[in-house]
Amino acid sequence: MKLKTKFGMVVSGHMKATEAGMKILKKGGNAMDAAIATAATLAVSIPNMNGLGGDSIALYYSSKTKKITTINGSGKSPKKASIKYFKSIGLNEIPQRSSLSITVPGVLHAWEKSLKKYGSKKLAEVLKDAISFAEKGIKIDEYLYNFLRSDVYKKLIRNNNFLSKIYGLPKDIKIGKIIKQEKLAETLRLISKLGCKIFYKGKLTKIMVQDLRDQGAIISEEDFNNHSTLFQKPLSADFQNKKVFTAPPNSQGLALMGLCEIFDGIKENIDLSDYIKFKKSIFELRDEYCLDPGITKYFRYKKYLDFKKIKKNYSKFFKNSGDTSTLVVVDNKGNAVSWVQSLFEEFGSGIVSPQTGVVFHNRMYLEKISKKGYNYLKPQTRPFHTLCPSIVLEGNKLDLTISTPGDHGQPQTIFQILNYIYKHNYKIQKAINLPRIRHNEGNKILVEKGFKNYFNFSKNKKIKTKVYSKPHRIFGGVTAIKINSDKTLSKGADKRRNCY
Repeated sequence: MKLKTKFGMVVSGHMKATEAGMKILKKGGNAMDAAIATAATLAVSIPNMNGLGGDSIALYYSSKTKKITTINGSGKSPKKASIKYFKSIGLNEIPQRSSLSITVPGVLHAWEKSLKKYGSKKLAEVLKDAISFAEKGIKIDEYLYNFLRSDVYKKLIRNNNFLSKIYGLPKDIKIGKIIKQEKLAETLRLISKLGCKIFYKGKLTKIMVQDLRDQGAIISEEDFNNHSTLFQKPLSADFQNKKVFTAPPNSQGLALMGLCEIFDGIKENIDLSDYIKFKKSIFELRDEYCLDPGITKYFRYKKYLDFKKIKKNYSKFFKNSGDTSTLVVVDNKGNAVSWVQSLFEEFGSGIVSPQTGVVFHNRMYLEKISKKGYNYLKPQTRPFHTLCPSIVLEGNKLDLTISTPGDHGQPQTIFQILNYIYKHNYKIQKAINLPRIRHNEGNKILVEKGFKNYFNFSKNKKIKTKVYSKPHRIFGGVTAIKINSDKTLSKGADKRRNCY
């Protein structure tokens, strides 16, 4: 599908990353080339949210085949990570900010494999801007300033001077100050020359594993050696005569699919208390089924039956019966990418490999040390992921590519944008600017002032609402590109997280 755009469009969580992606498009690169350049630059420009020590999950749409593929760049838990092991060292849960919460980071492997499969440029070329920013430094903007002076960061560096040696002490942080990530630049330069094998089966593997072991990690060289990127079929759901595609388990894309399936037939203006019931039911299914793909394949289709049960239980409402960085790209031929990558929480585990400058995520933190149902810690399996990329097709034609950070809020945010666009006919940027709602747990609901979508504010006294007077980053930071009926492109960049 030839679009009315000279090069294409990139939207991401940082201006420099978007510029890096556009630079590649202007040099004749395609959507995947631009996506990896953008992703690599995000890893440097928003270092507390994502990096080489994290994971990624993405969707790719080919305008030639009209098919969507999931790129699962999540890593497995260490071979030693068993319930028996954690019990033997006296733990009943995995420590949140520690070397014991680290799984194999998969993002770099996903960059290279995606580039080889769908791109046209070499890894060395798309990493150029990321290397340059790591070497020359990034300017501290208001967002990074606020984080590096926050209580979260102060707590992280209290017992970890490796992190503060790179990013500074809170008292020294000033807007406009330059932060150089020199060791990370050296690592990226080595990868650009030798490929990701140096990271997973080479010199860097040995260095990183030794650094991590010195800080109490149980991850091994063998764990790195055995890593692979999965290319999977996506999940899909119908919504307003469109087809919404999301990533399958171990991604929580299942929750987005559930929201689309359930709410496609719901009347407007239901009560907030009823929304909570629906959302809880859908997220219970998410918690049960969003496991390692090797486990979920045995009951892949059961979830559809369960969604039907939810509809039946709440039939009176039917007419007929989290941190992360994101990017989206569309090139001039109509290929598209929705890419999400993360350290899970800010600076993840807080653990740094000082010799390489890589900060590692804490993705294993959510795994349970209790054998209940299917969802509990297992060695050498991919843990539950909040990463939730999405692409929407009309027929087999690309209509929208969209992603957002926001941990457990990701499916809720994306669904609300889809609802604004496809049920209420808002333009993409307007849909992103409009107020949102978020439910985490219990009977407390978070609301941006002015929210009017779908729900009546509950008269149920058990429902507690917290109203935010201004748009807030807890409701996500959407990046989106909409294909218009005349084949032009419309951007969607969320000001809640300085998207560009």
